[in-house]
Amino acid sequence: MGRWRRSVGWVCLGLLVAAGTPAFSAEKVQPFTGMTLPGETFDLRDYLGRVPILLDFGSIYCSSCVQSLPRLVNLQNRHGADKLRVVGINLDTYNVARVRRFYGQFKDMLSFPVVLDLNLKISRAFQVTTLPTYVLVDRNGEIVQTVVGYNEGRWNELEEAVRRVVEEGATAGQMGGAAENVVLLTPDNFTKTYQDSISVVGLTGGRKGPFILRLNGGSEREAKNYGKMFWVRTPLSLGSNYIEIRYPEEDGGQGNLAIVLFREPMMGEGLQSPFPEFQFHTSDHEDRCRRCHQMEPEGGGEVAVITTFCLRCHGYLTDQTWVHGPIPVGGCSPCHDFTSKPHKYDLLNQGADLCFTCHDDIRAQFTRTNVHGPVAMGFCTVCHSPHGSPFKFQLRLPQGDLCLSCHENMKEKMNRFVLHKPFAEGNCSGCHDPHSSDNPKYFLKGVGEALCRRCHDDETLARHKHPVGRPPKFLVPGMRLDPNGNLTCLTCHDPHGSDSDRMATVPGGCAGCHQM
Repeated sequence: MGRWRRSVGWVCLGLLVAAGTPAFSAEKVQPFTGMTLPGETFDLRDYLGRVPILLDFGSIYCSSCVQSLPRLVNLQNRHGADKLRVVGINLDTYNVARVRRFYGQFKDMLSFPVVLDLNLKISRAFQVTTLPTYVLVDRNGEIVQTVVGYNEGRWNELEEAVRRVVEEGATAGQMGGAAENVVLLTPDNFTKTYQDSISVVGLTGGRKGPFILRLNGGSEREAKNYGKMFWVRTPLSLGSNYIEIRYPEEDGGQGNLAIVLFREPMMGEGLQSPFPEFQFHTSDHEDRCRRCHQMEPEGGGEVAVITTFCLRCHGYLTDQTWVHGPIPVGGCSPCHDFTSKPHKYDLLNQGADLCFTCHDDIRAQFTRTNVHGPVAMGFCTVCHSPHGSPFKFQLRLPQGDLCLSCHENMKEKMNRFVLHKPFAEGNCSGCHDPHSSDNPKYFLKGVGEALCRRCHDDETLARHKHPVGRPPKFLVPGMRLDPNGNLTCLTCHDPHGSDSDRMATVPGGCAGCHQM
């Protein structure tokens, strides 16, 4: 059954290399079982070979899937359960309670079962890559037609196919196969990635476009149209990403299809996903491209050849101000294994161990008493891009923004009226070591007054009359003292920012402690 989509749903793929439509060959649908919304067992064998079946693959997060629900109910009611069996297949693998609450709104009108595809076995068996997808099966248990996406034209096409199968008894052999669909080839639906952006590639299905990608219902970008295929690269948000592709139909309507891709952070809690990781360079994915694209580097293992081969698709990674040294010097092979299987181009080692292959000089920083979280876990790429970046040291963001992306508690201090100059300029590493420190507090590069003296010279401090290094004459609530109970620079000054002059820690500055 796993091959059916290649001969039916992927008819448009054959158009890339052939002038006509490939010969149609109907295939039997293999039965499956699953759990319905109320928790009952569903078995397709109860209907397969007895009545035409319409499988509806969708998600509660897919607007097109939701829009088609009333029409699916109407279709089921119009033909009756003895002549047609509509079966919903829900692909939301997490938060089942939310899925049940959503469908609970329609419990009085829902006239067909909805099966929870919690492990995605059903959708993967049908090789569903795009939502919504409708699969029509005839009385013989053979796939008649696959319709991908939802709009007026697509729905009318599906309704006519259902009418012929139900009322005229048409079979897969008589219908002659599926219509040409707009299909997303990559990435796979309901998978996860650790990348901060990804390429979206699909087949135009003969449409002229434009094809517009909309991310999470907001930002839009237009795909490049190559006639039979379209391509667009999109950034990803942490967590769930709802990726829609919209395009005009010839009848004046709008086509709409979507996938869900989860971006999981390399570290941290609360953003994990049960989805399998999406990896493009497998035999299955590359076979979709091989008919038009060379998928293997020529010229043996020469560095220049390998690098040029990779950059044909991944040139955007190095079109930056700061490029990782091995790429222009040693190519891609110093980090990637060109012989790995089943996924090609796996890293030669994991995490910091791979970085230490060249950067052994900083290994000692990983053995200090206090190590920054990402460093301790060996996740150098949380902060540094392994390929290229607009920012020095290949930082993924400007230094201050990068630190605030994790240390969100510091964002509030950015709104203070008076800011410490390094903090205002995003130079966190002026005081903090980004990798590790022997100082137990905040990876500081110095202790007490010695840290301040890194920027504030003796002449400047000599004009400062307030004593440090001795006990205060009186205590003020919230007064910061060193472990020995002595005054420090931080007793009077906040190292990041304050709403009082001179970054005073007490409202009113000096007058907050002293009678002026």
